[in-house]
Amino acid sequence: MLKYLVVYASETGNTKMIANEIYDAIKDRSKELINVRQWNGTHEAENYFIGFWANRGSCSLEIIDLLSSLHHKNIALFGTCGMGNSDQYYQQIARTASAWLSQDNHYLGSYFCQGKMPMQIRNKYEQCRGKCDDSQIDEMIRNFDEALLHPDKQDLLKANVFTDQMLRKISS
Repeated sequence: MLKYLVVYASETGNTKMIANEIYDAIKDRSKELINVRQWNGTHEAENYFIGFWANRGSCSLEIIDLLSSLHHKNIALFGTCGMGNSDQYYQQIARTASAWLSQDNHYLGSYFCQGKMPMQIRNKYEQCRGKCDDSQIDEMIRNFDEALLHPDKQDLLKANVFTDQMLRKISS
């Protein structure tokens, strides 16, 4: 059994970038990094870092399947989201996802950051002009444009700090 398993779901590469950073920050040799689509229940570890892209404030079914299948593990969550760049929103995403964990697990904490979105989303926002509240559309476009810069070096540094904090929790 591995000591650490970093499992991620990533559609645009944002969460994979954070997963790679977390994997590299774990200095133990007993570790593995896999896409959740390769996880089939045969990969097992004592400690899990599970990452996903937030879709409407939650995680995908494949991540839900993984989370709900784990027992007696240390689990940290991480991920990226295009909308809602705020700690409050990130905490909400973590609460929603961690609800799928069995009570016999030890939930360590979470780290989320903003991530760029596909251009089709911006185009969809633009098409809503005149049909919806334009000030709300302007805010969504501003957020989209800001997200194009993420994950950035600061986000990756924070992922390293998060990993160090989780590793300290595990060892204590």
